[in-house]
Amino acid sequence: MTKRQRAKMNREDDDELLELPMDTGKKQLRTQEEEALRRSEVARRRKNQSIQRAEKDKQDTINRLLKKQAGKSKKNEVSEADQPKHKRHHDPHAIRYVQCPQESTLNIPEKLTVDEVFGWQPWDNKRSPKPMETCDVQGCTNIKKYTAKSSGKAVCSLEHYKMVEAK
Repeated sequence: MTKRQRAKMNREDDDELLELPMDTGKKQLRTQEEEALRRSEVARRRKNQSIQRAEKDKQDTINRLLKKQAGKSKKNEVSEADQPKHKRHHDPHAIRYVQCPQESTLNIPEKLTVDEVFGWQPWDNKRSPKPMETCDVQGCTNIKKYTAKSSGKAVCSLEHYKMVEAK
């Protein structure tokens, strides 16, 4: 129990007790000089921050430009090489597929057969593709391009689509 609590219980008045300030928490009023000093300090900080920000932006721009130049020089080194990167390192015993804008290649070792690589032969009847559907309009032998929405029939053109939908 604190001294204050004991004193309250015993109704004793003790001069040693500390009295709390009765401040309501309102903002203290400053003099004009103090306010001017505070404003000048805030303005000085703001100015320093803007200078620092400008320096940082300048450094970022310099770094970004230097990185671009470094990237260009690396690209030139690669383009000067005799062969593209994907053709230099090649394992002769591995199946390798390379797709580039200019070409696509599939390298298969000579020791493997088509059946071993793909698991089936192109002439295998079990896996032959479905025959192409033809247009369902009477007398038309064109290949199906569309399916009519309401009837579900195969059609080859917009004209035939309209004919099937009209029926």
